[in-house]
Amino acid sequence: MNSYDEFFNILQFNPLSDSYWPYLISLCIGLITVIRMYMGGPMCLSDDHIDDKLVIITGASSGMGKEIALELARRGGHIILAVRDMEAGEKVAQQIRDVSGRDVEVRAIDLSSLKSVQNFVDQLDTRKVDILVNNAGIVFHPFEKTTEGFEMHFVTNYLGHFLLTHLLLPKLHAAEQGRIINLSSQAHTISTMHLQDLNLEENFTAREAFGQSKLALILMARHMSRLLKDTDVTINAVNPGIVRGTRHMRYSPLNSAFLIKLIMRPWMWLFLKNAVQGAQTAVYAAVAKELSKHSGKYFSDCEMRTPSVNAVDDVVAEKLYSKSLALVKSYMRKSYINHEG
Repeated sequence: MNSYDEFFNILQFNPLSDSYWPYLISLCIGLITVIRMYMGGPMCLSDDHIDDKLVIITGASSGMGKEIALELARRGGHIILAVRDMEAGEKVAQQIRDVSGRDVEVRAIDLSSLKSVQNFVDQLDTRKVDILVNNAGIVFHPFEKTTEGFEMHFVTNYLGHFLLTHLLLPKLHAAEQGRIINLSSQAHTISTMHLQDLNLEENFTAREAFGQSKLALILMARHMSRLLKDTDVTINAVNPGIVRGTRHMRYSPLNSAFLIKLIMRPWMWLFLKNAVQGAQTAVYAAVAKELSKHSGKYFSDCEMRTPSVNAVDDVVAEKLYSKSLALVKSYMRKSYINHEG
């Protein structure tokens, strides 16, 4: 017997039909496939189009924002990429043009600066906005206050979008059916609103700051839906799931060292969604015709769900709204909701 035969005898591959290895390998591949399909969540099954509707997407230079923009352009939308990194935004815009044949605009905005948000809207020369996707966000950012006095998670993820939404309300009202979509997170379930310390200066953790900002987006949608109930504008919140490969994760502990990244990469690939999968619920909320009358709702995996107990507290929602309005009032030339006169 030569060495070649001895080697395969040791591995029990001779004969192949008597070996358990092919069955074990097939089982592992099947198990991995099932896990990936389950963790990836459903794709948006709606085939509705949004021909010539104007869509603004914040944070669309990478990650989920980019994928949302690509898909909505494929469905006929005229896309405005509202980004901080103009160079990255232009690259995405060209990719969208190549894929969809649609024209795309790139506009500068920094959600951590209320003045930048105001300038973005002042320079917007469109008569109407059909869909606003409040997607931009950061996570695991160390404690930092902006020159305007706001903690980075709070203003970038929530307050900047709060102001942007209100400044765009006249254009959303001008649309046949305006839709506002807030991208929240499962992290809202482990947080509460610190109404007396929204900057979390007394007891800051990046985890709590991120969770609070995402909870605030759900409460914003819940309360504003009541204020907009007699209009053709809807506002909903969506949970994209835990998504890997996005730039807003650059401060994550999982990216803190090369060895940690090396160890965690296979597990992140297995258990976390990619950006395309994470974009599906936002796409569904943006295009599905059956959602035209649904407002103040929370969606996850392309289905209407019930958020955490803290996210359905109408008293907290109203208090947060009033506080937020007071914080941004100097950047608003008038009130945009009848409730406020």
